[in-house]
Amino acid sequence: MTENLFATPTANLEVTPQTTPEFYVVSERKLFILSVLSWGLYMYIWSYKHWSNYKKATQDDIWPWARGLLCIFFVHKLYRRADHQIRITGRSYIFDYEQWATMLVVITVVAHIVDRMSDHIENMAALAAWLFIAIPLRAYLMQKGQAMLNFAAGDAEGATNSRFNFGNYLIMAPGIALWGVMLYITLRSYF
Repeated sequence: MTENLFATPTANLEVTPQTTPEFYVVSERKLFILSVLSWGLYMYIWSYKHWSNYKKATQDDIWPWARGLLCIFFVHKLYRRADHQIRITGRSYIFDYEQWATMLVVITVVAHIVDRMSDHIENMAALAAWLFIAIPLRAYLMQKGQAMLNFAAGDAEGATNSRFNFGNYLIMAPGIALWGVMLYITLRSYF
């Protein structure tokens, strides 16, 4: 017994800084479902959350809300940043992020053009068919990029954000109703 019973207790009082992951982690499944059921609007939230995390982690002077709103102009940079983060940590991730980012931008731009032309499209079934293809396709393209972003953040499976919360359900509810209406319109035109 060499301990001094009357000595002041000691404890490690060093504060370890809480590091914010540079990228927003979300499971691929959850991202796909939120994207499809929100009619693609989740893409803007997704982009905002990535850039918000990036700003907190790097202290860069950026506007996450602007990058979220104008996400098609920043998706290449986001993927490049994730690739850089993976490389500086000595890891590798085989993914042609430039090609996937370009496809995401192209499908998003085409979807917006078709949306603007919807007033001039006589056949609502054709428009609905386009939406049934474009929205899940864009969600799929986002999902592929998210796999790399999750890997860069150190949570390849997105396990820390794989469950749906109340806010997610609020985002999905109007989309589910709209999908039902579009399905009804599409089926009604065929029968």
